[in-house]
Amino acid sequence: MKKIEIKWTSLFYNVVIAALVLVSFFGLSVETLASSVAVGVTSGVALGFVSSKGLAFMAVQVEIWRSHIEESLFADNTFLNHISDVDQDNILNGKIVHIPQSGGGSKVVKNRTVKPAQVRTRTDDEVLYRIDEYTSDPVHISDAETKELSYDKRDSVIREELDALANETAEGVLENIISSPVGGSNSIPADNILLTEGEAVATGLAGATGNRKAYGLSDLQKMRNFMKKQNAWREGQMYALLTADAETQMFPANSMVTATYMAQVTEEERRNGVMYKCQGWKLLSRSSVYVLDENGNFKTYGSEILPTDDEGCLFWNKNMVEKALGQTVFFDDMGNPVWYGDIYSFLVRIGARAKRKNYEGVGVLRQVVSV
Repeated sequence: MKKIEIKWTSLFYNVVIAALVLVSFFGLSVETLASSVAVGVTSGVALGFVSSKGLAFMAVQVEIWRSHIEESLFADNTFLNHISDVDQDNILNGKIVHIPQSGGGSKVVKNRTVKPAQVRTRTDDEVLYRIDEYTSDPVHISDAETKELSYDKRDSVIREELDALANETAEGVLENIISSPVGGSNSIPADNILLTEGEAVATGLAGATGNRKAYGLSDLQKMRNFMKKQNAWREGQMYALLTADAETQMFPANSMVTATYMAQVTEEERRNGVMYKCQGWKLLSRSSVYVLDENGNFKTYGSEILPTDDEGCLFWNKNMVEKALGQTVFFDDMGNPVWYGDIYSFLVRIGARAKRKNYEGVGVLRQVVSV
């Protein structure tokens, strides 16, 4: 049988609350006060049988954290808000996404004279991409830490884990947009990678050395022209994710032109990460986007930065890039008897790809060496 430890201050508090409630309904009397004592003592003792472990669990609302996972992924990487969502009918078993590719329209003849016309069969194709699974390492919080620390370590740990998860998933999406490992590994064509043409500036890529050609507003116009030639330009749907250096070089703080481009952004767009609007592009920024080696090959995130490496920025048509956000799970093991505390971990499934087989609507601006 559970041993009950009576806390007299808690019993007194219960009696006071009971008295206030009963007096409000039945008025002040000796009978009312006597009933208050009985109700307060009885409820206080009864609460002694309630498991403290059960009450502790109330501090972690699993369903709330599941939705918070998704909010965190998008809040810290707002460019994800500007990528179209997958049609759920195109997902196969929750792992592979199929994007149908049209075989092209029929030939159109003006004032046709030869009849009957030749019947054509359209052969469609598809591109595939995978929904990747990201899982955090389980983290342990001891029972003592939940009681003795002056701050809420559980909340601190969970939020830190979410920050790391958000960064990893965002980088995974950026990689998948320009390269798909399924359906025949393929990557963005070299023609979709444009080069900067500005004056020489020192590279800001940590680990790289030497000078690079600066980013400039003319690069935005050049990328706009490229998208139009691809028939991938759609007003109001064009976005770019700039590196920190690209933002600084294109939009210096002491320029009145910068203020003009910032003023064109609506409050709603600003909340969704858009910093500037220029040359038809809605521009966002991130500490880093892509790193390319001296041969123009994309490097995986976390790779060692070499002196000859360059950085790159992403440009895209919102409706020509697609993401699929699958299952998000918050795992918890409260009061684990082996670890003498609580254990938490997270799982997120997400994938992305350019919708077109030949990556129309997606471009990369590479900052190249200045010689």
